[in-house]
Amino acid sequence: MSAAATYAALRRVSSPVLTTQEAAAALRTSHSAASRSLSTLAAQGLVRRIRHGLWSVASSPIDPRSIVAELTRPFPAYVSFQSALAAHGTIDQIPREISVASLDKPRRIETTLATYAIHRLPPDLFGGFEERAGVALATVEKAIFDSLYVACASGDPHRRLSELDLPATFSRTRLDGWVARIRTARLRALVGAAIARALAHAEHD
Repeated sequence: MSAAATYAALRRVSSPVLTTQEAAAALRTSHSAASRSLSTLAAQGLVRRIRHGLWSVASSPIDPRSIVAELTRPFPAYVSFQSALAAHGTIDQIPREISVASLDKPRRIETTLATYAIHRLPPDLFGGFEERAGVALATVEKAIFDSLYVACASGDPHRRLSELDLPATFSRTRLDGWVARIRTARLRALVGAAIARALAHAEHD
């Protein structure tokens, strides 16, 4: 199969990002043959290697935040923490890495697109995100909660958030609803206190 035909076959896959195994299925070939074909296409600038076993076949640049669930498969994931707060314009700083909430184990993942910091949440506390231009993005309330929950759960209850500029749509009720889901009373109290400190210095639109 020519490079053009191979590329066309891969582009027919619905997702702009695919694994080597998915490429092998699309091309009806072996894993090793698919890997060689992808490497050839990458050398020609037609596809891009994101990390080992993961490729972009998009014809235009993709938002690095849009692939977080691909990095944590089979576990779901969404952009949260400082990355989500920056996306909402709630903080001024632009984080150097993309912070991700997932059911996957915590770790840092290096790719050709960006560096991702994966933070694990328990299933009861996973959620609170919405789709925005192909990106699963935490709401402002959930990004604040995730940031302070992970800080408190990891033994750093006094970690401070950057100064917050809260939108007019911010809801303390929604934020407190997430706090109420924390099963451990001590951790629930720590997170509640951390949130109170963060909001005491926040600005409101």
